[in-house]
Amino acid sequence: MSQPKTILLLKEKTIQIDSNVDVYEQKFGELGNYKVLYLPPLDHSLVNINELISILKNGPENNYRGVITTSQRAVEGLKVAWEQAFSSSGESKDVLEKWKKLPYFVVGKSTAKAIKELNVNSFGADESGNSELLANYILKYFNSSFLQEEGNSSKQLELLFLVGDKRRDELPNKLLESGFLLKELLIYETKPNSTFSNELNKILNSHEKKKIDWIVFFSPSGVDISLDLLKNKLLEDWNEIKIASIGKTTSNYLEKIKKINVNITSPKPEAESLSKSIHEYNI
Repeated sequence: MSQPKTILLLKEKTIQIDSNVDVYEQKFGELGNYKVLYLPPLDHSLVNINELISILKNGPENNYRGVITTSQRAVEGLKVAWEQAFSSSGESKDVLEKWKKLPYFVVGKSTAKAIKELNVNSFGADESGNSELLANYILKYFNSSFLQEEGNSSKQLELLFLVGDKRRDELPNKLLESGFLLKELLIYETKPNSTFSNELNKILNSHEKKKIDWIVFFSPSGVDISLDLLKNKLLEDWNEIKIASIGKTTSNYLEKIKKINVNITSPKPEAESLSKSIHEYNI
């Protein structure tokens, strides 16, 4: 039996409750003989949770017409605030139901799956692989539904936008230029993983094959933290290693700024899309 292709994902391993495995490991396993390794270059911490709790308790009426969460981290922060805001079933029940009636706009199926635990309706996962595409989806959504039904102008629409400290400008710029109002709340911050170098050494020392076939980058900030160290540690094999990214933003950063050739750009920021792309490349 041939040795498995080794995929190094620059992200943390996230176990799904329903299957007890990480979705990337699951999708690669369904396609062939792959060994998936995980190494997150970033640490995340939640911030401004009390402010979000206050917003939730006050309710969305007369303020918000929808919520935007473009990452699983943003959903994680929303879940924490949600649980604390609505832990009692009494007076907060009516407010909770009002929040549940709003549309929740997300990027990618993983984010949609994460927010599903709140029993809310998510939109845009299938149509948007990045925040710019999600902005286009939001514009179409309100043009076809809210504006027609209520005869309102988009200038009266305010959306709650939960972000991280590395958020890009495409989505808010496009919505603001179209007349939307955004309540932007920083909900998580990122910092370099202080154990990245040591964890990489552990992976290389314990990995029986002693070779990485693919490295997958998930964000420009992750590239900044990990690229030089990876090149140094894998110097002898670097030219043989294939590079993949989860989306166009990261690919553009690798190719235009870091001058790294990207072999595969996942069409969507999802495990299924990435695994199929790499598998088809290997055939």
